[in-house]
Amino acid sequence: MPNKKEIASLSPIQRSLFNAVFFNSQDPMLVLDRKLTVLLVNNSALKLLGWTSQDLVGKTASALVLQKDMDEFSEMTELAARNGVVRNSRFYMLTADKSIVRLFLTTQTLQDEAGAPTGFCLYLSPVSPDEWAALKDPHVFKNAARKLGRLTSIGQLTSMFAHDIKNPLHVILSTSELLRAQEGQPENVRTGAELIERNARRASKIVKTLLDFSRSGMCRLEPYAVEEAAEYALELIDSSLKAAKVRVEKDFGKTPKVFLDPHYMHSVIYNLVNNAAQALEGAAEGCVKISSGWLETEKEVFLTVSDNGPGLEPAMLENLFQPFFTTKDNGTGLGLYLARQIMDEHGGRIIVASSPDGGAMVSLRFKKTV
Repeated sequence: MPNKKEIASLSPIQRSLFNAVFFNSQDPMLVLDRKLTVLLVNNSALKLLGWTSQDLVGKTASALVLQKDMDEFSEMTELAARNGVVRNSRFYMLTADKSIVRLFLTTQTLQDEAGAPTGFCLYLSPVSPDEWAALKDPHVFKNAARKLGRLTSIGQLTSMFAHDIKNPLHVILSTSELLRAQEGQPENVRTGAELIERNARRASKIVKTLLDFSRSGMCRLEPYAVEEAAEYALELIDSSLKAAKVRVEKDFGKTPKVFLDPHYMHSVIYNLVNNAAQALEGAAEGCVKISSGWLETEKEVFLTVSDNGPGLEPAMLENLFQPFFTTKDNGTGLGLYLARQIMDEHGGRIIVASSPDGGAMVSLRFKKTV
């Protein structure tokens, strides 16, 4: 791969060809020397990462990679130096505004005339949320991607026909409410109207959830404190918790910031707290505890929501993350499923277990720290 001086010395045709296949290529690419210093970056890579050429050329790869990931990045390039190429490594890269993007990296070794490695050409492929989540287990990638693709297609179709779906649901709801409110109706008619209304409301809730899912796209990860995300979600649900007479305990330890998408994380935490509160219906002294901290052994930040409710049966734990699985009459069965997809996009994980207080515990674990 020529440097800038060598590019300038090329003939007009050679320079035009080089611009076409590298600088103006639709595939994001960058070139590093053997010491992992950036030599060249094409326009697609600059657009993807938000940097300018002046920001990157001459800088080391540490400008593009989280410090804690540099060892892994170096190992990847050394493997490429030995084998010639490493394809589709699942990796994060830093953007100019210090957020991170999920990528597949293909690292091609560049050699001199004697065949000795002189540098690397990196091909950057943005990863869709479905692929990112499915690659948690590469052996089931095709099957998982197919399942996720079907669900995404449902969401897209729901989005396309949102008004057509909502309008008849609204008519069904309104008619059932009027029918139920009329005096002198036979008991079987009133019961039937209540059944229609209840199921129409559940269908409406499912449509809304699928709409939210179809609009989600990829998370935009930025440095953020998990405690701030929790506090914001608690503000949103505060009135509901007070009405249900559910007490909230907070135990926030000192943690580093992590890379997360505040919008989606607020939604995840809100749903987890809401699930915990619903599990406490009828409890005399219901309590939801939210805690955070740093796990030194795992090198993870955790945010845990637990309750002192009835807990979870072992058989339920096996199905909690299955789409549309729910134990509630008005549930959609998508809350924990989507929470896991979002945590996968964050490079983290979600753990559900029995709480030491006798109820249920859901813990969000984040590895990508600032």
